[in-house]
Amino acid sequence: MLSFPLRCLVAALVVGPLFPTLTAAEPFAWRDGDRVIFLGNTLIEREQRHGYWEAALTRRHPDKGITFRNLGWSGDTVWAEARATFAEVDGPRYLKAHIASLKPTVIVVGYGFNESFAGKEGLPKFQQGLNTLLDSLAGTKARIVVLGPQRQEDLGRPLPDPAANNARCALYGDAMKTIAEKRGYPFVEWESLLGEQKTPLTDNGIHPTAYGYWRMAAALEKGLGQPEATWEIALADGKAKATGCKVKKIEANPTRFEATDDMLPLPAPSDAKVKGERVVKIQGLTPGKHVLSIDGQEAATASAAEWAAGVALTRGPQFEQAEKLRAAIIEKNQTYFHRWRPQNETYLFGFRKKEQGQNAKEIPEFDPLVEKLEGEIAKLIVPAAHRYEIQAAK
Repeated sequence: MLSFPLRCLVAALVVGPLFPTLTAAEPFAWRDGDRVIFLGNTLIEREQRHGYWEAALTRRHPDKGITFRNLGWSGDTVWAEARATFAEVDGPRYLKAHIASLKPTVIVVGYGFNESFAGKEGLPKFQQGLNTLLDSLAGTKARIVVLGPQRQEDLGRPLPDPAANNARCALYGDAMKTIAEKRGYPFVEWESLLGEQKTPLTDNGIHPTAYGYWRMAAALEKGLGQPEATWEIALADGKAKATGCKVKKIEANPTRFEATDDMLPLPAPSDAKVKGERVVKIQGLTPGKHVLSIDGQEAATASAAEWAAGVALTRGPQFEQAEKLRAAIIEKNQTYFHRWRPQNETYLFGFRKKEQGQNAKEIPEFDPLVEKLEGEIAKLIVPAAHRYEIQAAK
């Protein structure tokens, strides 16, 4: 049996779930102008460092003007205990007021892991707490998505065997699923692995690495019922068959064409070993090596036979644009974090505000900075037209 301090330490390290599958009958439908809140514990707070979740969901609807606010708080629970501060000792009241001020239309709620350490005996209290939280969120009229608790990744010994933790998570996850379904909310049920994983997704079994968040982003899309992001261009006899993009202005000798993506790719971490999911097939090339360039930038080199079978693209201006989008998302989230969680909050708003409270007026000055970054995101999210050309290698 863990001591109370040790249990508190473990709970503080806990993040939300890892790999989702949507149990709702219909895919989640995004609407024009949706204002989305990510609400939960460490998993959601740390996603701000990587931006893969938001980039994955944002890229799908470049014309809808969807915005996101990350309200994750490390070690948080459905009782909002972690959110109590010297400036606002009532965590639930503070959370409710903050959410109301954002006027969300979608709230993604991820809890359950921290609370699961209470075991079977603590389940009734957790169910009551979750229902109370969801009742409060229902007042916003936002569409709510519930994420179940994680199953801890087993990285082998000397780290602890996660079997007992995972059993408790399953118990709490079942309860969350029942509550979500009764309310008609989509429920995303996470698993510790998505197929066989050769590369660990976490650095300690709990906290995802950049690679883990990247893999989770694609899994979250799937969990929300979003269609698979397929992309392929097949060129033969001067005609193109395209999926995930639009092709026009086809020329011969050398082969050239223009393509505009339906959505940007999701860039992978620099250290990830991935197979390209964007494939170009070109028939009728002369024997030998051929180089494909995009906007004059070399993207891939392969033999005529390989081009005929299909060559995967993993670099090019589209990937660079997607990475700029992710960087803007990260900067926007960091800027908003300083807006709503200033480090000197006690001096600005709490019992020591007599000392520095005059500086509280500076906090709203973050708002135009956030808006400016969202303007950049709105531009970066729109796929650009690119000129493709393939020529024999010199």
